[in-house]
Amino acid sequence: MQALPRTARLYIAALVGIAVIIDVVALLAIFHVVPIAGTPDTRDALLALAILAPTYLVATSLRSRLSVPVSLSVNTPILLASYMVAGPYVAALVGTVDVLVVARKRLSNRLYNGAQFAIVGFVAGVAYQWAGGLLSDEMASRSQFPAHILVAVGFSDVVAMVVNAILIVGIMRFAEKVSALSVWRTVFAGSGLPYLAYGLLGLLMAVLWAGSPVAAVLVLIPVLVARWAYQQYAEQLNAYEATIRSLVKAVETKDAYTRGHSERVSRASVLIARHRGMTEDRVALLRYAGILHDVGKLGVPTRVLQKTGPLTDREYALVQRHPGIGQELIREIAFLREAYEGILHHHERLDGRGYPDGLREGQIPEFARIIAVADAFDSMTSTRSYRGARTVDEALVELDRHRGTQFDPTMVQALVAALEHQPWTHTAVPVDVDAESSGFVLDHDDPTVGMSVAINQQRCEDASAAAAVDESRGRAS
Repeated sequence: MQALPRTARLYIAALVGIAVIIDVVALLAIFHVVPIAGTPDTRDALLALAILAPTYLVATSLRSRLSVPVSLSVNTPILLASYMVAGPYVAALVGTVDVLVVARKRLSNRLYNGAQFAIVGFVAGVAYQWAGGLLSDEMASRSQFPAHILVAVGFSDVVAMVVNAILIVGIMRFAEKVSALSVWRTVFAGSGLPYLAYGLLGLLMAVLWAGSPVAAVLVLIPVLVARWAYQQYAEQLNAYEATIRSLVKAVETKDAYTRGHSERVSRASVLIARHRGMTEDRVALLRYAGILHDVGKLGVPTRVLQKTGPLTDREYALVQRHPGIGQELIREIAFLREAYEGILHHHERLDGRGYPDGLREGQIPEFARIIAVADAFDSMTSTRSYRGARTVDEALVELDRHRGTQFDPTMVQALVAALEHQPWTHTAVPVDVDAESSGFVLDHDDPTVGMSVAINQQRCEDASAAAAVDESRGRAS
């Protein structure tokens, strides 16, 4: 917990305090020390806890031990079923069990999750009862299924989703300084239909509970099978990512001075995107696009990438082919989708002087405009064979000087704002003094390269012209 910012620790402490109060009241209500309307008999409440709490713990522990993240939840239907079976106080105690998941190494994670689900279960359970929801034994006593319960289930689902989103927004904002809007949009974009399904599954468990609690728990078996299948798909995506990283390593083997460059460009791109409130599914795609933006350099001759002098027109033309080559290399990886255009167009300029297609302003895809800023920023703050790394402030000044012509001003501003909360650090490669003193400029990602190359070429031309004049004078004499 010490690794978290102070505000995040205070936030978690506040949630834990609220959850403890709810749990204490829940125990007093269950044992009827404090009479509260709607609380089931002690025996029924303890039976529900004895079965649902261990089931919830097992489901959460299995989820935490998955080798890849899987969004299909088994513990959420159990939490929602808890308040339909035995009321909001039992649901709060079931949610608190999350603190016992030892697969999470950090105590802060366990405390936050236990408090989070205790609060979500309790508030959603209160909403369910307020909307006219019935407990399991009350539903069983009716001759016909009360249809109005569906309304109560739907209402409590929405409440659970909103409360859960609010708590996630809080921890992400305090712990990682992520845009609240970005987290909010991401949680709601991916939670609507799943929560409706979880609520209906919880209702099915509650209906079956009166006849056989064991049968109610067995309903979860198809969900476990579905999650296993989804995990296989997620592991396939992991295999794709491993392939992607192998391609990047191959590029970095050809050009040692760009080692780590792709990862840093990806990181800077994500900072920009999150500050602008981009949804997390698009952020994930952008992260891949950032990692792969230079993969097309595999098709550029190694002698050109490693050249320590100025590039000829033909050599520079070979370098300019790398975005198109990169897009062709990853075109068969279907899940990348929007990343294709980001890779192809990350060297376009707002003034239309970029490559490969000379696109202007709004014609340039959003991913490409983000990567262009991140790419130039990392290039300037990294040590190259011809110069030392610039400071972050110097790089930001240079980006600002070229915004509106080469870079999208909104992306530059987003990077500036994001870096106020996320300090930029990386290990620079030692400078080759001889290369630096030669004055040769090679890095096409640096926004000042075009000007520097032109200056160098002009110097060479002037020197050649002067030499020719001297030679002709010598002959004349």
